[in-house]
Amino acid sequence: MIKIAKIRHLFKKGGKLDIQNYKHITVLSVFCKILEKIMCHRLLSFLKKFSILADEQNGFRKSTETACHTLIENIQQALDNNLHVAGIFPDLTKACDAINDYILLKN
Repeated sequence: MIKIAKIRHLFKKGGKLDIQNYKHITVLSVFCKILEKIMCHRLLSFLKKFSILADEQNGFRKSTETACHTLIENIQQALDNNLHVAGIFPDLTKACDAINDYILLKN
């Protein structure tokens, strides 16, 4: 689907002449947002109907409860079997800031 959007640049902090200090926001039409929700609902219904997504794939679902429950169960099972348990939990809150702004503006 072709989307037409307006991109707004919101100032975050620092020098106003440095493009790295702006956050890029995409403004979509209401019609486009409604159509995306409909398509998302239809896609998720299809994936559930044919059991395409594994229970562990929580990225497409609204709740992270099952992901947390699975993690806790796996940790408990490993500890019960006297295995070592380690976890890596990266903070992705600034992931969008890592994108090169010049590449975004070039396209």
